Amino acid sequence: MMSMFLARGGWLVAILLACTMAGPAPAQTFPSKPLRLVVPFPPGGPSDLTARAIATGMAAALGQPVVVENKPGAGAIVGSEAVLAAPHDGHTLLMGSNVLTTGKWLYPRMSFDPIRDFRAVAGVFRSPHLVVTAPNDKANDIRDVIKFAKSHPGKLDYASSGGGTMPHLGAELFKQVTGTSITSIPYKGSGPALTAVMAGEVQLYFDIQFSAQALVKSGKLKALGVTGRERSPQFPQVPTLIEQGVKDFELYSWFGIVAPSDVPDAVVQRLNDAANQAMETPAFKEQLQALGATSMRGSPQSFHALMERETLMWRDTIKRAGITLD
Repeated sequence: MMSMFLARGGWLVAILLACTMAGPAPAQTFPSKPLRLVVPFPPGGPSDLTARAIATGMAAALGQPVVVENKPGAGAIVGSEAVLAAPHDGHTLLMGSNVLTTGKWLYPRMSFDPIRDFRAVAGVFRSPHLVVTAPNDKANDIRDVIKFAKSHPGKLDYASSGGGTMPHLGAELFKQVTGTSITSIPYKGSGPALTAVMAGEVQLYFDIQFSAQALVKSGKLKALGVTGRERSPQFPQVPTLIEQGVKDFELYSWFGIVAPSDVPDAVVQRLNDAANQAMETPAFKEQLQALGATSMRGSPQSFHALMERETLMWRDTIKRAGITLD
């Protein structure tokens, strides 16, 4: 009996060893083909430009091409669904944005849950917003804005570049934090919103620095404050909202790479290493400087923590504002 058991045990060990050796660990064989980095926005925007800059560096680190593919539509939902529909092997990635933390609350009937169905791979960059007004506007800083808004409820307008965008949600967060009443005036995109502010049709706009910086530097717009925790290197003379008494107010537009949630840990770490290497290249650093942005270089865990924090923050902000886009 003992000899039979040992014989059977030997076969069992042999089978287990064969199974272990038959399939190399995912990180050892990954990537086995070109990668796709899906950008859920049209070409030419900050996410697209940065995706192309980081894709080059990641391709060099991974030894496989990284092809950027634009799939805009439905507030980034089209591109997100395309990534989830592809094989979950790490070869198809999404250039995610703040939409990953706001979409669940803006689109209650969305077919996926961003935090449940995606996992963080690497934060890429973040950019503060500039609160801008027309050059001849009487307000010279955020204190003037708050003072006027409180003494003239409902008489101050802000431009929105679309429902659920960061300029829209950032202004709503500002209203809630400061206890002011400011009216949203919707425009079809950042370009028309900026034109309206320059013309004095609307008083304020919380625009991502990349979009507004050239107009501020040329004097066509006046910056009243920057929404980061520290002053922007491109506009060291413009104080933060925190400096101007708006306690703990921070607003960033950010972008980072995510993958379907069941992509193996080893593959995610391989991708994270490649992204971090890409962020150290001169080409990527030049792109960030042009965007007025800073790198979010770090671990998947640090990026995941940011996504969780902002998901809760925007849940509360959107609920209080009563915003829904379904």
